[in-house]
Amino acid sequence: MKVVKVLGVFLLVGALAAGGVALWAYTQAQEFLTTAPSSVRADKVLTIARGSGPQAVSRLLADNGVVTDADKFALFLRLRKAGGKLRAGEFRFYTDQRPDEVLDLLLHATEVNYPVTLPPGLRIEEMGALVEKAGMGTAEEYTRLARDAAFIAEQNLPFDKAPENLEGLLVPETYNLGSDADTRAVMGAQLSRLKEIWTPERFDKAKAIGLTPYEVMIMASLVEKETAVAAERPLIAGVFLNRLRIGMQLQTDPTIIYGLPDYNGDIRRKDIRYPHRWNTYVIPALPPTPIAGSGIEAIDGVLDPTETKALYFVAKGGGAHHFSNSLAEHNRMVRKYILKR
Repeated sequence: MKVVKVLGVFLLVGALAAGGVALWAYTQAQEFLTTAPSSVRADKVLTIARGSGPQAVSRLLADNGVVTDADKFALFLRLRKAGGKLRAGEFRFYTDQRPDEVLDLLLHATEVNYPVTLPPGLRIEEMGALVEKAGMGTAEEYTRLARDAAFIAEQNLPFDKAPENLEGLLVPETYNLGSDADTRAVMGAQLSRLKEIWTPERFDKAKAIGLTPYEVMIMASLVEKETAVAAERPLIAGVFLNRLRIGMQLQTDPTIIYGLPDYNGDIRRKDIRYPHRWNTYVIPALPPTPIAGSGIEAIDGVLDPTETKALYFVAKGGGAHHFSNSLAEHNRMVRKYILKR
């Protein structure tokens, strides 16, 4: 009888002890799940290496103050069956988030991106310099790839044949790329944008004005270099199309500059006569390639040109131009706006 009583006491004590441990564990778990590491919001940009498991990720987060306890968070990941869903990459976390909020970022947040801005009107070499400045490769590699026939042939560009280089085809915009972005990633984003631009509607518009898509890109580069006034782009395109239709030289100064080996800021009389491939004072048609990167506004300006009888235009200051239907009127405007100035 005494033995039975003693055993009962031990069982009761054991049950109470087990209950106490369970209660303590529950309290600890609740505290961990409902408490953020800090009440102050600070962001932490962290890189999760490929192949990282729950323990490695949890240690990274704990060491940077994103979670309070690496072991508890690793257990939390396993209980939520998230271990196999963890992604590699660079992500932004915050120190005032609870574990469930951190988990949501781990599973669904987009990677941290870094911008590279490439303005319209730049040549290949100038874009390359900006790519290098952004830490996404070297200007040398950018320029090399833009003139690499094998690389160009692989790009499946929306033209009848592969161009001789990528001048004017690397769409100038702001691109947000990952921390591991290199020269090929930047160029890939630019060429993807080019393919997006060339929708069936734009193909039809090119056909309607009598230009191939590549010729549209050439003319757009001329429009881009001639004016920064958005409203003038379709009008300048209309002038260029008028000239092409009657076999008149385009005579646009940026084409002279593009082919000069020693341009120093001034166009001299001998430069106007310099017989390079892009000089539209010498050749009777469009240049063989674009001369700069043109933005979507210039491209659409060519595809939706203003109907005009104008054949001439001259800068009148402030970035704007005067448009003339006749040579006599144009010469008067040249005397008014250029020679007097």
